This record gives sequence, structure tokens and C-alpha cells, in this order.
Amino acid sequence: MLTRQQKEAIVKEMSEVFKQASLILFADFLGFTVAELTELRSKLREKYGDGARFKVVKNTLLNFSLKNAGYEGYEEFLKGPTAVLYVTDGDPVEAVKIIYNFYKDKKVDFSKLKGGFLEAKKFTSEEVENIAKLPTKEELYAMLVGRVQAPISGLVFVLSGLLRNLVLVLNAVKEKKSE
Repeated sequence: MLTRQQKEAIVKEMSEVFKQASLILFADFLGFTVAELTELRSKLREKYGDGARFKVVKNTLLNFSLKNAGYEGYEEFLKGPTAVLYVTDGDPVEAVKIIYNFYKDKKVDFSKLKGGFLEAKKFTSEEVENIAKLPTKEELYAMLVGRVQAPISGLVFVLSGLLRNLVLVLNAVKEKKSE
């Protein structure tokens, strides 16, 4: 049993984490073994190090922590057993992909992913799949570079073709005059 001081310390720590988190995702963890939850945590640790956590926290402590961090409309997520995934460093979409694929591999109902906050914007359990299908930041950067580079490389190709044709015409004129 936690003492009042321990609970206050947890609330204070979680409030600070939630203020700087880019992703807060609430999930029902019932039906998973300790080994499976450890597997999920190790996947997150492998990708994010200390930048992401998946913790089981009492709903009352989560309630106080979220309220202190300035979040609103989270009460629907705090029904039943709740674990919270939060990302403070790194791409939050990648974390949603990891937990989504984990639930998919274990053949667990996706409604157990209750919803949460992405960049302080609320999302529901129905939107988790859409978020998981979004490209990561690296993929978006690659797409952007490709889009920016395409017109430039096209312009270079056209200009080099014009120069090549000019050289061919000048060579033809030179050969004609030399005859």
C-alpha cells in the first residue's frame, strides 16, 4: 500500500512528465502476462531509451496528474484497469505503431487502446489505427525532400538537354562551314 507521500510524489512526477509528453495513450492491459508486458516495454526501450514508458498507474493518481498537467476530457479513458504509454522524446507516431502492432500480434481487441493525447490533441480508440498508419517523421521528411527535389532535377534535365542540342547545332554549323 502506498503512503500519502508516495502518492503525492507519483502525482507530481507524472504531472511533470505529462506536461512535456508528445503522446499520452491509455490502454487496458488485462489479458496480458507479465512477460508480454515486459516484451512491449523492451520494444519501446529499444526504440526510445528513456524517452517512452508504458506504466500501470492507478486511475485516481492519473486523474490528479492529468488535471495538474492541464489536460481536459480524459475522464472517459480512466475507466477500468489502465496503463499509460507516454513519449517525451522521439516520434510519438512510431510509439503508437509499436503498441498497435503489439496488440495486433497478440490478437487483442483494439478497443482496449482507449485513446489519449497526441501533441495535446485528444484522440479516441477509433483513431488509434489511423494514427498507427501515419508515416513517421523520417518518412515524411523523405517524401518532402523527394517532392522538392523532383522539379529541380527535372529543370536540370531540361536545361542540360537544351545545352546538348545547342552544342550539336553549333557542331553541325561548324562542319557545314568547314566543307
